[in-house]
Amino acid sequence: MSVIDNVKNYFTAKFEGKETEKAPNGVCPNCWGKQEWDGEFYKKIKAKNITPQSNTYTSFIHEVVEKLDKITLKEDTYTCETCSVSYSKK
Repeated sequence: MSVIDNVKNYFTAKFEGKETEKAPNGVCPNCWGKQEWDGEFYKKIKAKNITPQSNTYTSFIHEVVEKLDKITLKEDTYTCETCSVSYSKK
């Protein structure tokens, strides 16, 4: 699954009130939390009353993914390139 799909699934689950992990699959939870993307998502949902089916939502997801380049985890090591925190495979 691509980073875009993982982020989209993460926010769709949040939108539907489902339980999610601390960050989308393959994204560093440490850096994700520092960037506060969840807060940005809620601001956008509240301000524009968007849904996962809208173009604004899709644009938001693409905007987030463009900024995730350095905070994605490399599968072979599970170490973040940005903060150098290592994670164990579940």
